[in-house]
Amino acid sequence: MAENKEMTLEESFDALDKIINTIDDSMSLDDAFKKYDEGVKLLKECKDKLDIYEKKLTIVNDTNTNE
Repeated sequence: MAENKEMTLEESFDALDKIINTIDDSMSLDDAFKKYDEGVKLLKECKDKLDIYEKKLTIVNDTNTNE
């Protein structure tokens, strides 16, 4: 993940899917760990983005309920 631009949630999920599909038994332990570490970072980014969307939805729902 050498990119500096922030990925969308969908792009993050796609990147995570690619990582999962590239890790295999023939990969060296060092390479597998690097991919695993990259995947964990992507998972955190996805969770953070989902948390933001959830907060926004809560605000929208609360606003619409109180009208």
